[in-house]
Parts: sequence; C-alpha cells; structure tokens
Amino acid sequence: MARLTGDIPGQRRLKIGMVGGGQGAYFASYHRAAMRLCNRFDIVAGAFSSDPDKCREAGAAFNLDEERIYLSFADMAAAESRRPDPIEAVVIVTPNHLHFEPCRLFLQAGIPVICDKPLVNSADEAYALASIADRHNTFFALTYTYQGYPMVRDARSRIQAGELGDVRFMYVEYLLEWLAPGVEGLSKSLAWRGDPEMAGPTGALGDVGTHAFNMLEFLSGRRCTNLNAKLSTVVPGWGLDDTCVVQLEFEDGIDGLLWASFAAPGHRNGLRFKIVGSQASIEWSQESPETLLFTPIDGADRIHRRGQSDNAAQTLACTSLPPGNTEGYLEALAVLYADFAEALDAGAEWRTATRVPLPDIHEGVRGVVLSQACVESSQRRAWVPFPER
Repeated sequence: MARLTGDIPGQRRLKIGMVGGGQGAYFASYHRAAMRLCNRFDIVAGAFSSDPDKCREAGAAFNLDEERIYLSFADMAAAESRRPDPIEAVVIVTPNHLHFEPCRLFLQAGIPVICDKPLVNSADEAYALASIADRHNTFFALTYTYQGYPMVRDARSRIQAGELGDVRFMYVEYLLEWLAPGVEGLSKSLAWRGDPEMAGPTGALGDVGTHAFNMLEFLSGRRCTNLNAKLSTVVPGWGLDDTCVVQLEFEDGIDGLLWASFAAPGHRNGLRFKIVGSQASIEWSQESPETLLFTPIDGADRIHRRGQSDNAAQTLACTSLPPGNTEGYLEALAVLYADFAEALDAGAEWRTATRVPLPDIHEGVRGVVLSQACVESSQRRAWVPFPER
C-alpha cells in the first residue's frame, strides 16, 4: 500500500488534540496539512491560543464541538483525561519556551505526545519529561521532519548495509538566508528565534542545527561522544548565535562536521549531507530531495532516484507517487505522521512498530543537550564530552 495514497482498505483514524496553532502560528498549519495527507488523524480538541477569540476561531474552523475548544492547555489535559472518549495523542506546536508545561501535563494524564522540536529549552526540563514518559512507556515523538524523506531513508539503508564500507567522515550543513539582510522588519514568527527567553540558549544551532545533528545520528546509527563548537553572531542586533560550526566525534572514532546558519545568502532551505566511507560516499540535498548521489572508488557515479526498483525496501514502503512526480516537504512530514499513527496503533509495543526508529523523547533530549554542550564548548574554546545521563 502506498504510504500516503493507499486509502483502501481503510485504516483506523486516531482522535488527536492540538496545543497552539491558532491564527498567525507559523508551523502548525503544516502539521495539520501533513495529518490530512496521511489520512490517519482527526483533530477533535484543542487549546489553540492564549487569546480566547483566536482559540474559538480555530476551533470553529476545525468544526470542533464547543465543549472541546479549551481556553487553556491545563483545562484540556484535565478534561480529556476524564472523558470516556479522550484524545489518543496531543500535538504541541507552541514556541519553544512553552513546550515543557503542556508536555508534562499531558504525559501525567497518560496522553501520548507529539512535540515540535526542539523539545524544551533546558536539559533539566528535557530529563524530567523523559523520566515521566519512560516510567509509563508513554508514546512521545518529535517532528524531525527530514527523517520522512524517502531518499534519506534510502541513504540510511545503504550506510547501515555497508555499501560505503567503513564510515570515515560525516558532514552536514543547514543554511538559510532569511536573517542575512538584518533584523529590521522581521516577522514575529522569525524574530522570537533570537530571543533567549523564548528560543533558549542557542539560535541557529537550537533551531536548525538540531535537525542537522539528528540527521547524522539517524543515518549512521551512531551516537556523538564529543564535540568542539564555535557559536557566532554575524548579524548586528541579533540576540543569539546565527551561525555555528561544530566538530563532532562519534562512536568508533568517526569524525563529523556540522555547519548551520540563518545568514547565508543563496540558501533557501539548505539542508545537505555527505557521508564518506572507505569504499564510497553518498550525498543528499533537501532542495533536490528526489535523488541520492552515490560515488564509489574508481567507478562511475550513480544517481539513485526515488521510486525506482533499486531503492531499499524501507524507501519504497514510504513512497507514494510514481517516479518523476516529486514528493517534497509536506509528504516527508506526512510520512512521519503515518509512522506515528502506526506506532500509536501498536500500544505498548510502539517503539518497535515502525520500519525505522521513531524520533522519540530521547532523540529530543539529545537535541536539547546538544545546545548545552555547544554553549559550554564555545565559551571554553575546548572539546567537551557529549552529555549522557
């Protein structure tokens, strides 16, 4: 069955709620579009805004029963946990500094959580959420969207099958240009990313660098053990790092490099990786997501295309359109939501229900402590161990 277009026979639809995402929210509409596309979720409840009018407006737009349009997430968690037909998961799409409390309350109410990244702004909060989730084996997933691209999964399959030989070096960059002109005239949805009170201790690193870091661990199946970071602010008036360069050391002594920036002209959404092995290298770019470049020693370059018979089984399993009909960002997020639905259907066995590992609470924790370690390293101008707990 095609992952997003196979709608016969039907699959069970899950009742879901949302915290945040009212009029003016930047990313919530993408989540809702992805949920519609994967055809597995119905939004039945929400606390969409701290502004009562915006909250009711969103609830009316989604045709919710009035009693399930909540004016606070605390009321929502309490009321839904008491219902005979509670929501089966909640999606948290508030700004970073407002993630912790709703995540905590819904976890304590026994309701599975899907949270936008980064998880929270402090390591203590991240560890606290992980402790609650682990205590009851409660489903908790992060929307590391780029894991949903078929050719990213194809790269992962090839790397872990040994097609590159021994992995020797891993490189990832995530470059954006939106801050390059300066801070004047920035929209509210972008400006808060430079405010430490809202974005946390890092800017570019915590926002897009976490995606890049997660990508290397996802592809290789190896954990970072040590790092050496330089966090920079090149745009006058910006309150956090807008550029970062991080040397990484992974298990088995593999070296890596991460470069992220908000201020790189010519880069619209420039996530790109290159993995170098002893026998071949592999490259992928988010702005050209349908192809994967495989370059062996002393042989012709190979371009693998999504949907072809030489794709790995897990690649074909998350492919929906025929070759030549582009699948992009929304489809990648929808594939991730389809994974979430499959895992939620599995109940207590949710961690092993999908073809690839889910980005769970522990991946979220690693994104948070990445920022902590990089701030320390940058301040000390020194290598530091990656925090483990």
